[in-house]
Amino acid sequence: MSQPSSSAYERLRAATARLAVPEVVRATTAAPPGDPCPGQIWRAVWDDVVEIVAVTAVDATTVFALPVSLETRFHDSQTLLLPASASTLNQPLALWCGLASRLPWCVLDRQVSQLSVPLDAEGSPTPTATEYRYGSPIPSAAAQASEFRAVLADTMDVLTLAHWAPQGSGDLAVLLKQRGLGPAGLIQHLGIEPPRALALLRARTPLTPREASLLAPVLGLPLDDVLAANPPLPDDLVHELSRPARRGQIRRLAQLTNTTEDDARQQALFATLALAARQERPAEADWPARVDRFFDVHLSQGGQQ
Repeated sequence: MSQPSSSAYERLRAATARLAVPEVVRATTAAPPGDPCPGQIWRAVWDDVVEIVAVTAVDATTVFALPVSLETRFHDSQTLLLPASASTLNQPLALWCGLASRLPWCVLDRQVSQLSVPLDAEGSPTPTATEYRYGSPIPSAAAQASEFRAVLADTMDVLTLAHWAPQGSGDLAVLLKQRGLGPAGLIQHLGIEPPRALALLRARTPLTPREASLLAPVLGLPLDDVLAANPPLPDDLVHELSRPARRGQIRRLAQLTNTTEDDARQQALFATLALAARQERPAEADWPARVDRFFDVHLSQGGQQ
């Protein structure tokens, strides 16, 4: 979360500092993260933005989530105020239902708690829910609650827009043909083996960022335009590398290579794709097993398991 110089934010930090972490929460955060499920409270992280969110619905690539605050003095009429008994955090919570957003899986870092109050997919209490109340309207735009809400809204906007996988139009093969580049030209300019050159020409695999940077001056195009012509990436592979369970491996790879998490994810993605293109049809690849193999090799080479 960005850190504005506001009394609202300072009170949030103070509340967090005073929090006595229950043993069940310590165990939850220390355990390897699984896939998200409704009713869980997660820490979401993207770049330098951090937020605690309650997950109310999950699909194949996103979660529907509400920002969660320990600072229950600030709320609006759509904020769900829960007692300490409503989660394993054992602290009163404010769930800002009016700021609910659909977040990509890749921002989820660690599960920190579990809600005991049942919520529906939109974040509203179900008919069987008890021990909750809604907050009061914010009295004015100058109120501290308004500033607090604005900080939460900005954070959720950043998390909502997070993405790491390049998008591709699938025009690479046509572009190479238009420029008269065949297998020999790709081998010469990229220093690759014939099977990879053929896979690129047949749109079976994308150019890596490094290959695109070598090819861009040959094509007379900006690097981003070359990458944008790549074939679409396999959704299942992108999803596998977006799962919370992979984040620890991605962080270790980023540390070993002195790169960002985005760069580390892309390194894993393109290396896994390149190997799959040589050995089998990418659509039939066992992506979880291939990603396991990639990290086994690259993290062990760096002396970390």
